[in-house]
Amino acid sequence: MLRDEHPLGEDFFSKAKPIDPETQRILPEFPEVAWRSGIFDDYRKANQRATEASDAFHFASLWARSAAALGRRVYFHYGMKLYPNVYIVAFGTTGDRKTTATRQAAELGNGLKIISGGGSGEGLADEFSRVQPGEGALIHTEELSQILRPGRWDGSTLIPFLTQCFDCPERYEMKFRKSPVLLEQPTPSLLAGVTPEWFWRDFRVNDFQGGFGNRMFFFTGAPKPPLPVPESPDLHAICRSLAALSSIERCEARLDARGTALWEKFYRAWREDEQQQDSLTSAVVRRILPYILKLAMLYAASEGTLPEIQFDQLAAAIRVGRYGEACAKELLSLQNTGTNPRKELERRILASVCGSAGVTTKRDVYRRLWRHYSDAEAFNRAFDSLQRAGEIFTKPAGRGSFWVSTEPLD
Repeated sequence: MLRDEHPLGEDFFSKAKPIDPETQRILPEFPEVAWRSGIFDDYRKANQRATEASDAFHFASLWARSAAALGRRVYFHYGMKLYPNVYIVAFGTTGDRKTTATRQAAELGNGLKIISGGGSGEGLADEFSRVQPGEGALIHTEELSQILRPGRWDGSTLIPFLTQCFDCPERYEMKFRKSPVLLEQPTPSLLAGVTPEWFWRDFRVNDFQGGFGNRMFFFTGAPKPPLPVPESPDLHAICRSLAALSSIERCEARLDARGTALWEKFYRAWREDEQQQDSLTSAVVRRILPYILKLAMLYAASEGTLPEIQFDQLAAAIRVGRYGEACAKELLSLQNTGTNPRKELERRILASVCGSAGVTTKRDVYRRLWRHYSDAEAFNRAFDSLQRAGEIFTKPAGRGSFWVSTEPLD
């Protein structure tokens, strides 16, 4: 394994996680090293005082927008030609400003084809017929259900279109309609937002097994502190960088010598870990590996090192890949949110204890979660259930209260 062997951090696969202040849920932490100098770092700085949206959502949005700008100008040989296009989904609670982040990136100029909303497979195909072969286009929907719900209709071609075009075929043909569609080199990217509740209302687990679900890369993150008077971000430099991406010379990307050694070691470690996962988790994260290479290509393109992908660019992309793996597992864990109130309360209690530097008091947990239980009896039932299961441990703290920890207390 690669732990403690990389110069970008003491723990190459850091598991440190922030707390969502709204839900008290422990969230995956977006890796600082992802903000490499250039377009990504410039974008974060431009938005520092512009919105309360999580920096992770800004990264996600810019990644999708930049990938669309690149189109097919660069590829990596990965059994077939792997292009930089992405299907990115930002998920989180209502009001976390993910829509602000995705909308801003989608509105960045330089002539890219932006397709808003979901519609139908035929409608998307018609839109792509107006794009030059090999050029990217960005499908932007502020709510993923605009795609998932129509995709459930009998005979709908929406999800089959997105599934088949993710791999950027040389040709896509839709025959079963009055005016058949023939697309040359369609290169779609997708940027969407969703709440976990709406996602699981419109999404089925077997969609991960079937293909469309595991083509998505998930992002989540806690919002920043309140920003009463947001500033208008200066995005002129970002627009110039995007224009540069859309005009680079076409090439095949390759890893440098150190990057090749890193990838071989990481790839084997990933495959080894994959054997220990259940079938659903394995399906959900199946395309993390190619997504790492897609981001590495974008880093190389934006930093001017093509056709070479350098060691540090790949290493940063791997960290983002591990973050995406954690986000996908987080979304899986939210599948039954709200369907079993006691289990949901147990989850919140455990998250609250985990996020309290290891030790807190039962009284403090009780106060923090007051909005999530009906009465003291409901809270105590959930608390006692966690204690019996060995998930939490208690110790008298005086005056009828108890210390609480996820580790045994002396």
